[in-house]
Amino acid sequence: MKEEIIFVDFRKEHGLELIQLWRKSFAKAMGIEEDTREEAVNEHLAYLQTYDPEIIRVALENNKIVGFMAKEENTIKDLFIDVEYQRRGLGSSFIHQAKEEETFLTLSTFQLNKGAQKFYEFHDFVIARLGFAGAEGNAWASNKEQLADITYEWKRVTKIDKD
Repeated sequence: MKEEIIFVDFRKEHGLELIQLWRKSFAKAMGIEEDTREEAVNEHLAYLQTYDPEIIRVALENNKIVGFMAKEENTIKDLFIDVEYQRRGLGSSFIHQAKEEETFLTLSTFQLNKGAQKFYEFHDFVIARLGFAGAEGNAWASNKEQLADITYEWKRVTKIDKD
C-alpha cells in the first residue's frame, strides 16, 4: 500500500535527515560527488540552524522526509526533493503552495542546474537576472563559473494584467 505524502512544519529533530536529503539532491542536480565528511555535514547542519524554522515546510511519507521548501516571505530560499521522489509532482506541490500564499515569488538557482531551470520555467517563472552566488558557503565550487546563478521571478497574473 502506497503511503500518502503529508506536508508539515519543520521540527528540530528533522535537521539531520533534511540535511542528508538536501546534500544528495544538490549533488545530483549539480553533477558533483557528495561530500560526506562529517565536518562538511556539520557545517551544512549549522547553516540550516541559521534559518527560522517557521519558513521550512517538510514533505513526509511514512515519517521519512521526501522533500522540503524554505520560503521566507516571497523568496523561495530552497526547494529540494529526495532523488527517488523527483518527477512525481512533489516539487510542483510545494510551488503551488507558495503561489497560493503570495502574489510574487523570487528564487535563484545555479546555471549548472538545468533540471531546476526547466522546472521553474514550466511553472511560469521568468529569468529576472544572471549573476554569481558568493563563494562563502559554497565550498563545493572550485571556480567562479560553478557559482553562476539565475534569479527567477513569478507574478500572479490578474484580470487587470491581462487587459
